[in-house]
Parts: sequence; structure tokens; C-alpha cells
Amino acid sequence: MNKQEQDTVQLLQELGTFEKYRCIYADPPWSKNQKGKLGAISHYDLMTLEQIQRMPIRALSHEDAMAWLWVPQGLIPEGLEVLKSWGYRYIDEMIWDKYYLGLGRYLRHTHETMLLGIRGKPELKFRAQPSLVRAPRQDHSHKPEEFFPIIERISHPPYLELFARRRPTSACPEQWDVWGNEIASDLYIPGYPVPQYSAKAVLPEEAR
Repeated sequence: MNKQEQDTVQLLQELGTFEKYRCIYADPPWSKNQKGKLGAISHYDLMTLEQIQRMPIRALSHEDAMAWLWVPQGLIPEGLEVLKSWGYRYIDEMIWDKYYLGLGRYLRHTHETMLLGIRGKPELKFRAQPSLVRAPRQDHSHKPEEFFPIIERISHPPYLELFARRRPTSACPEQWDVWGNEIASDLYIPGYPVPQYSAKAVLPEEAR
């Protein structure tokens, strides 16, 4: 562990978020293949693979945790790299059938993939979840609310949604924290400040 990583761990310990979360749910703003006129760059700020990988998610994650990571179809290898950088190993995936003929260079995609990674030996709450979820497409990059109860059915709290744009539609919202540029975030992530924090967030002095 280098000096920067040591400082991050110490700060998260002071803020009460070190190794807190047993479940990470993330839909990163990938920059690769998203800079054309039809790309995500016209909707929100993007992040490079390196910026996503450097996020201290390993330090935020409990020693036994799950990570659910949305990945565009052309970026499956990059998604696997992110899981590894965050301290998780790939174990499975879920598919969202969008009822929609989308874009694609070689194939026209009608689905999106969410990778499942694990850290340590997390206990499964439910073992009979189908891997395919059919749900209608909404506005750009809006993932179906149907995935919140699925994640809660399988993974243990506390939950953290990264890159959130709205509060989770959950039967137990008090078990969720959110972080992102477009929402009042519930926690401070060193090196990744956001415009607004909620009253729930514990902040270091320099971010107050």
C-alpha cells in the first residue's frame, strides 16, 4: 500500500466509511466509444477507464461484498478490469432485455450486461434469481428500477450506488447510500469530489 492509499484508508476510517459497504451498484460514465454525436458525452460528463479504476472502492467495500457493474457491450474486457481494480473477481452476469433494437458496430444490441463480482465470501440471501430481466427502456442510460429489489433480494446491506442520478426506488431506502455528480451524495470519496452532498454525508474539513 503506497502513501496515497494509506492516506485514503485513514481518511475513510475517520469518516466512518472504510470497509462499510457489502454491496456496490455502479453504472459508470464510460468515455470509450461515447464521444460521437450519438454518444453519452451529450448527456453527462465522462470518465476514462483509468479514472474509474483509481476510485478507492476497495477501501469502501466490506471484506465480504458483492459488486454489480453495468458495462456497455463493447467494453466487457474493461468492465472486468474495473472489477479487478476495485478488489473484486468476476463471478457471473445479468442481462437486461430492453425490447429495443439499439446501436452496434457488428450486431444491433437489444440488451445490456451487468457484471457481478465478489470480494471475499459474501453470503447469498437468495439463490434462485434468473439471469435475464425484461424491462422497458426509459430515458438515456436510465437503468430499470426493477434491479433494486433484485439486488436487495440477493445482496446484503449496506448498499452503495455509484454514479447515481436519483434516489433508489427501494422498500428499504435507509439501507442505501448514493454518490454521483447529479445527486446530493451521501458520502465523500477522496479524489472524487461532487457538486453537492446530502445532510447524511460526513465530510472532511476541506470539503465543508
